[in-house]
Amino acid sequence: MKISAVIVSRNDGYGGHLNERATYCFNSAINTYDEVIYVDWNSETHSLLYDIKDNIQFKGNFKHIVITPEIASLLTNNDPHAQKCCEVLGRNIGLRRATGDWLVSTNIDIIHPQRDQLEKTITQLDSKTFYTISRRHTDWDTIKAFHDGEILFNKWKELREHLIENSEERHFEETTVNGDDYSIINCCGDYQISSKEVWNTIRGFEEDLIYPLFADTNVQKKAVMHGLGLKALYSPALFHIEHGKGGGGFLDGINKKTNDHYRAILYQQETENLESWGFGNTEIEFEVF
Repeated sequence: MKISAVIVSRNDGYGGHLNERATYCFNSAINTYDEVIYVDWNSETHSLLYDIKDNIQFKGNFKHIVITPEIASLLTNNDPHAQKCCEVLGRNIGLRRATGDWLVSTNIDIIHPQRDQLEKTITQLDSKTFYTISRRHTDWDTIKAFHDGEILFNKWKELREHLIENSEERHFEETTVNGDDYSIINCCGDYQISSKEVWNTIRGFEEDLIYPLFADTNVQKKAVMHGLGLKALYSPALFHIEHGKGGGGFLDGINKKTNDHYRAILYQQETENLESWGFGNTEIEFEVF
């Protein structure tokens, strides 16, 4: 089987340690997937990748897309706020162009599963179900403690074992009345994997979702609307590198059933545009490393 991963970031230094987090993300992804598509969204100067490429072990399976401010403006109808937060559009651009049988959508804060473990999991999955894998929470200090800040390319297995012993398992925040597992998460970094058939059916993330509104949950809602299965998984092990403030976030203490954002997810309808969910009409070039 061929597995592709689409990884998105915005080159603004969000959360601190962005270069270090991205280095771990890319190196673990290159060792796991047959194809890695990195979409640098709305770069104001140059792509993040150029700052860290000397620390990346490229294997020819890494594709790079830069969404310039000009393209971002075009895709968001010149809305300056949307240009800063619509990473979902960047994900769609990558997903639309991915060639794998199974496609992963995530962001730059993830240390990815080992290939053999992920492949074993996929052999047990249904090609008509949308899956989200729960992440374990770790932080930068835990990673640094393993090797004192050095990038050790040949110790991914040892690092993962260290993180399992020194990380916190996170669970999904909400289950709807009919038992669907929606990951109303309290930190960014969802990891979603489904067959290419599923992604093509739902046409990726809602293209009108250009403001912060639980995009990871919305795409799960689209799967349900299309009659597909929805399931949460808790293995194989993958790790979200926390940044900024950890902990519960702004949903803590709020009744999610009556929260406006939560209601919007449950009742949000699809776009009527069924043709260019991945903005396939916009010419965007790959750079292959």
